[in-house]
Amino acid sequence: MKKVAVMMGLALAAIAPGIAHAAADDVVVLGVPDGNLAAKALVARDYDAAANKLKAMWPDGANDAARLINLGNAYAGLGRMAAAREAYRSARFAPETTLALANGTEESSRTVAQRALNKLNPSYAMR
Repeated sequence: MKKVAVMMGLALAAIAPGIAHAAADDVVVLGVPDGNLAAKALVARDYDAAANKLKAMWPDGANDAARLINLGNAYAGLGRMAAAREAYRSARFAPETTLALANGTEESSRTVAQRALNKLNPSYAMR
């Protein structure tokens, strides 16, 4: 059983960079240079800096879908899949907003959060 757990951990560690890279298009920017969303750090793959910035909630930030999605992206980049999953789930249930993404598109926060959750599924990451 221990051997299986170690193998699963190694498999997740191996796919984590791919998951984080796949989420790069889903970095929320909202038309501000960096605001409180750590977009520059996420695009630069500085996941530690992004997570540190996003963990600290500003007023009314607990239910901010943009912050939660980017926090999930940072956690995924760090290989902290359970924490990423929790952040994405929280974003799905936060008030729905239209988000401006790093790839130049705008989408519903719930759509972006669901897509991010789907990317954490190992079968998606293996594609």
